[in-house]
Amino acid sequence: MYRSYFGGLKAGVLDIETTGLDPARNKFILGGLLDIQTKTVHQIFAESRSEERETLRAFADLVSGLDMVITYNGRHFDMPFINRRLAAFSAGSCRPYDLDIYQVVNGHSPIRKFVPNLKQKTLESYMGLWQSRTDEISGAESVELYDRYEKSGDEELARRILLHNSDDVVQLTRLMRVLEKSDLHRAMFHLGFPAGPLNVERIRLSASAVTVTGSQRSISADYSYFSLDGSGAEIRLDSRRSDFYLSFPIIRNSGLAVADLEALGLDSDEFDVYPTFGSGFLVLEDHDNRNYMEINHLIRSFIKGFISNI
Repeated sequence: MYRSYFGGLKAGVLDIETTGLDPARNKFILGGLLDIQTKTVHQIFAESRSEERETLRAFADLVSGLDMVITYNGRHFDMPFINRRLAAFSAGSCRPYDLDIYQVVNGHSPIRKFVPNLKQKTLESYMGLWQSRTDEISGAESVELYDRYEKSGDEELARRILLHNSDDVVQLTRLMRVLEKSDLHRAMFHLGFPAGPLNVERIRLSASAVTVTGSQRSISADYSYFSLDGSGAEIRLDSRRSDFYLSFPIIRNSGLAVADLEALGLDSDEFDVYPTFGSGFLVLEDHDNRNYMEINHLIRSFIKGFISNI
């Protein structure tokens, strides 16, 4: 399932260390990134708080070269922290797609019922990965060690901070196995997914249409399309806002929500694998059952089709 959404993308596992949780007051001190393609861990470390700007920008440049990052609670902490600190220096933004393992497990895996909490180390223990970890400190202890390091320059303190960070990214790479125990299609419907140069962020099925909104990840384009045949398809990309909107019609009848693939200009052959497909029509909902895999596939194919015309 992972490859169906992320195959061929440049990906890295990301974790950061900071002097606190509030990006308005605290500093970025260390970024760790494990390159999935080369299996190499890159760490960019600020020797002091005064080096934050250079360290942050170097790390953001590294991350911006990727299509996606894999994080643990990164959507709530790591990526917003990076972008708030970049904004403080008027240094742009860093917005690859973020596959947040915490959010997948929290909302779309039965595992959350069997663990006392969803801390990364707790989940590692549940998955039998604890013995692979060599560091013994927490994030809070890492902050204390950094305060002492700034004053003393003790390289052993820096080594322990770097080890904590590298273990987090390496362990998170191993923790990706948890995706196999999650409903990834449902998770991607609710959390979004990369589609070509765009990031799908919100999907909505109304009485008559599928609407999709999101951001432009690796392009900056202005584009508008309105169907002239009365089918109701609509597409808008706005380079100023770096976002996009698309909508296409569906048919509702007898408890079913169905997409007419021919009317959407899509090749029906790639949907033959689904038992919910027949005679050019794809069933997206059957009464209270939503077919997340088919919906996500349809959206990716629709985006692929119009992006080729830009």
